[in-house]
Amino acid sequence: MMKNRNAAQIALRFLFIVCVFNFNVDAYVTTKGKYFVDRKSGDTVILRGFGLGGWLLPEGYMWGIRKIDRPRQFQRAIEEIIGKEKAEKFWKLYYENYVTEEDIAAMKSWGVNSIRVPILASFLQPEEQINVKPPYIYSEYGFSRLDSIVSWCSKYQVGIIWDMHGAPGSQNAENISDSDGEAKLWSQPEIYWPRCKDLWFQIAKRYKNKECIIGYDLLNEPLLIRYGFDPSLLRKLYIELTSVIRLIDTEGVIFVEGDDWAQNFDMLEPLDWDKHLAVAFHSYPPVSDSVSLDRWAKLRDKYNIPLWHGETGEQGPPYTINIKATKFLEKQGVSWSWWTHKKFDRETQPWSIIRTKGFLKILEYWNGKAEKPSGEDAEKWLFEQAVLTNSKYCNFLPEMVKSLYPLNPQTHGKK
Repeated sequence: MMKNRNAAQIALRFLFIVCVFNFNVDAYVTTKGKYFVDRKSGDTVILRGFGLGGWLLPEGYMWGIRKIDRPRQFQRAIEEIIGKEKAEKFWKLYYENYVTEEDIAAMKSWGVNSIRVPILASFLQPEEQINVKPPYIYSEYGFSRLDSIVSWCSKYQVGIIWDMHGAPGSQNAENISDSDGEAKLWSQPEIYWPRCKDLWFQIAKRYKNKECIIGYDLLNEPLLIRYGFDPSLLRKLYIELTSVIRLIDTEGVIFVEGDDWAQNFDMLEPLDWDKHLAVAFHSYPPVSDSVSLDRWAKLRDKYNIPLWHGETGEQGPPYTINIKATKFLEKQGVSWSWWTHKKFDRETQPWSIIRTKGFLKILEYWNGKAEKPSGEDAEKWLFEQAVLTNSKYCNFLPEMVKSLYPLNPQTHGKK
C-alpha cells in the first residue's frame, strides 16, 4: 500500500511540473521565488543551454594538449612560430569561425533557450593597454564579438548569460581563468576589484536595451580557501558587483557561484542582498539524484531562489549519465547549462572539430616531440585549422544532443 501511495505521489508531482513549466517559452527571463520566469508572460521557465567554452578562452584539453593550457600561453606559442601580426590574424579567424550565427540557429532548433558566454577580461580590457586606475581602455574589437552574439541571440530569441570566466587578475590560480599562476583578484583587490566592477558596468551598459540578456554569472569557479584567502571576500565582492550592475539593469538575474569550484556556498550566506539571485552550482559528473542535489536544494528552499546547474558535462558515449541527469533536473525544476558546444576531436559535446595533420604537428612541437615547423607551414596549418573550427566542417554528434532531455537534434540543418 505504501509503495502504491509513493508511486502516486511521484506521478502527481511530475504532472504538476509538466503543467507548471512552459517548455517552449523563449527565455527572456528574471526570477520569481524559486523559479525563473518569462518577463512578459510570467510563465515558469527551465533554462537549457550550452556554454561557449573554448571560444574567447580556449583551454589546453579542448585543443588536445596539456603542456600549454590557457590563452596567454597559446598566444605566446603562436606568436613564437608565426609572429605577432599573423598571430592576430589567426585569432580573428578563429573567433569568427568558432561561434557563428548558424550555431545559435541550430541550438535554438534543438530546444536550447539560453547560452552561457564565457568572458576573458583581457579580451575586453587588453592587458598591454590597461591603466592602473580608471578610466580603463577597452577593445572595440573584443566587444564587437559580443555584439555578434547579442545580435544572433536576439534574432533567434535565445537568452544570454554573461559568464566572467577569466576575471581581471584571475579569480583562481588555474588555467581556466587564464591566470599567470596567482589569483590576483584576491591578493591585489585594490587593483583588480575596480577593474572587475568597471568591466561588469560596461557590459551591462552596452547591452542595457537588449531583451535577450538573462543575467550575469559574476565569477566562474572562484577559489579562496585553498589559497588561504578570507572566504568572506567573495560575498563582499559579489555585493559590490551586484550594486554596479543594478545601476543599469534592475531585473537581470545575478548568478552566484560558491568557493571550491562553485560548490561551497557557506561564505555567501545569507543569500539576501538582491531580489533576483540564483544559485549557480557546478558538478562533474552532472547531478542526477536527490542525494547529490540536496545541499543546493536546501539553499533554494531556505532563501526562496532558483537553482542553475551552470556547468557540467564531459560525458562520452553512450551518454547514459546525461539522460539520467537532465531528466532528473527537469523533474526537479532545475535549470542547466552543458559544457560545452564544441571542442577538438572529442565526443562530449554537439560538435567535434577535426584536427588537421598540420595542426597535430604544431601540437607535437609544443609538446617537445617534434621539430619547430617553418613559419610558412605553421601559418598555413594554423589558418586552415581556424577555418575548420566552423561547425559546417565539424563532426556533428546528434546522439550527444539527444541525450540532453528534452533537446531534439532531428531538426539540425533544417530551416
